[in-house]
Amino acid sequence: MTNIKRFALPLLLLAAVGGYWLWTHFQTPPEPEEAKQVAPQRWQVAGAENTSEPVFVEDNAANASLEDSNATNATLPPSDSIIGHDFVRDIAQVVASRYIPGQTERNPAPAGRLDLHLKSLNIRYGVDFPGLNVDPADTLGARKIIFEHVLTPPVLEFLHTAYLPFFVDNLENALSEQTVRLASGQQTSLTTEQHQEMMRLLAAKLRTVGHAASALASSQSVRELVTTYIEDIEKVNQAHLDFWSIQEEGGSPAAANQASARIKASIQGRELSRQRVLQAIMTTANPQGMDASELLYLAQWIYRRGNENPARLEQVNTAAMLLIKTASALEERAAQNATQTADPDQETNSQEPGNQTE
Repeated sequence: MTNIKRFALPLLLLAAVGGYWLWTHFQTPPEPEEAKQVAPQRWQVAGAENTSEPVFVEDNAANASLEDSNATNATLPPSDSIIGHDFVRDIAQVVASRYIPGQTERNPAPAGRLDLHLKSLNIRYGVDFPGLNVDPADTLGARKIIFEHVLTPPVLEFLHTAYLPFFVDNLENALSEQTVRLASGQQTSLTTEQHQEMMRLLAAKLRTVGHAASALASSQSVRELVTTYIEDIEKVNQAHLDFWSIQEEGGSPAAANQASARIKASIQGRELSRQRVLQAIMTTANPQGMDASELLYLAQWIYRRGNENPARLEQVNTAAMLLIKTASALEERAAQNATQTADPDQETNSQEPGNQTE
């Protein structure tokens, strides 16, 4: 079951950057002047020591304000001690690469699709830990450090404050560098409309995962069904072990038949529990776009986080809510890009002397 523990890394880290984007875009726009030189403090949140408050360390390497979210290369946001900038860059590249535009060799359908799955992200970030300041040689220890670090209020608050604009800008940069092969065989860059489509598809995916995770973390009735499902999985495993033990020990045919019957009964019980869990999630969260295996994957991971520490369920729910806000941020960026595409000279024309009124 160790594979189940990996997936939450990208979920939580994407979720954690959620709220800040909305906050920055509802503030009063800055005056149109040159960016001032600013040296923001870098937050170092110590994970291994289980510190409850972030530690501030001066960092004069960053120039300009965090509000200038387009200055991805000129300015870096504050960096977390475990979740580094390279993680954000890497996951932006990975997510962008999962977008398959329509009318291409890989996707002849009219509309694009996003082949982004929790398990594939889990395989990448739960083994090699790219961009994560942990020892990849100690897989279990690294995961423990990351979970204990991320699933705390100050770290979630920091990550959602610091990283979302940085992630969105890196995502756009990755899309700008991406090429696809058309059905005709011609290699071409993505269009602006395809950039917007990808962001809307990603927003829909994140919103769906966020609602499902929130239901699993916050609904007592759903958690009870998941608990029964986990117990029934263990019953199936035990029934198989009992059967093979009888075979190896040369047990009687009657004992083998009884063990085989227990396997069949336990499988039926597991499948009934599985359907009840899926129905409860569908009723509570309506997770369109997630298949059954992905929902159950998510359900088992959240169950284990709560089993380790019931207080973590509240933080998982917080992360899920921030994931939904991240979806809104992506939709907002896509809408902004669409407006700029429709009238690219709007801002320029409004500032030309001939267009100004006395």
